[in-house]
Amino acid sequence: MKGANMKILCIGGDARMLYAADYLSAERLFMGNFPEPAGKFEAIILPVPLTKDGESINAPLAKTSVTFNIILQYAEKNARIFAGGSCEKLEKLCNENGYELVNYFASEGFTLKNAALTAEAALSILSQNGDGALLGAKALITGYGRIARFLGSYLKTLGTEVTIAARNPAARAAAELCGYRAVDINEIEGNFDYCANTVPAHILSDDLFANIGAYMELATLDGAREKQLCGENGAKYIAAGGLPGKYYPKTAGKFIADEINRLIDYR
Repeated sequence: MKGANMKILCIGGDARMLYAADYLSAERLFMGNFPEPAGKFEAIILPVPLTKDGESINAPLAKTSVTFNIILQYAEKNARIFAGGSCEKLEKLCNENGYELVNYFASEGFTLKNAALTAEAALSILSQNGDGALLGAKALITGYGRIARFLGSYLKTLGTEVTIAARNPAARAAAELCGYRAVDINEIEGNFDYCANTVPAHILSDDLFANIGAYMELATLDGAREKQLCGENGAKYIAAGGLPGKYYPKTAGKFIADEINRLIDYR
């Protein structure tokens, strides 16, 4: 069934979900001051990121916590639940009630688009948080996944000297083939104007923060350790989570809607 013919409800999320709802001609719940939806829905769209605690839907525009049980109130029998991620509680709810759970964030195409938006926003933030231009600056990127590859490419185009730090030898080899200096995460040396962490872990040793001008956290939810080390060493700490929704909500929302329509049509 084509998405245009389905009754769709979007629940929670940030500004990008508002745009996604517009593109999908969907009704909205816990997304601001909209009328309460009526009836049941063939498709429920949940946000990316899906949840921050594994217990409730990520709904920053809601006044109260939104549990996954809200789905039971609005989903038709055999409804499809499209989620920007997954968690044990949602999987259990869908299994017990006969809903089909579809993780649209697992799509490589969508993930690449989201990573590109994240990297573009990160580039903009870095350019505003240093003492000089990105041209000729030295940047350290930890990890070499999707976001790191896009960010490295953007920085290199602007004339930044980019070093990739990764544990995986294959990742370092790939980075070197793309023209970057690549080092093991435990063998980082030198001073850097910028550091962008794309690994969801605390991986930099304490002493390295004395050699960094500005540190951007793109992956770790709890950056308390890194923030403290930046403060102790005179480095600027930049929390940079959820960048697509903050910087490019319209484009990010269209990417979500396009992926939902693709998944609906694919069936």
